[in-house]
Amino acid sequence: MLITYLTLTLARAMAEPFCQVLEQIRDMAKEELYGEDKIKQELLELQMRLEMDELTDEEYAMAEAALMERLEEGRRRRGEGGED
Repeated sequence: MLITYLTLTLARAMAEPFCQVLEQIRDMAKEELYGEDKIKQELLELQMRLEMDELTDEEYAMAEAALMERLEEGRRRRGEGGED
């Protein structure tokens, strides 16, 4: 019984730093995908590409709609306390 307890305690202690790293990676990925500043920067870049005739109006509209959806999703997630 003592060996089982010690084994489980050790396993938890070893897994905790790994879980913390995974949580940090998750948070960074969420920020990359739903971060308001990141999305606004992408919108500016999109506008510049349109002005430089690298995109058609249709391509711009589709990309802008996708970015706006991400922006709204990010705001929704933050409003719910960051839950998925």
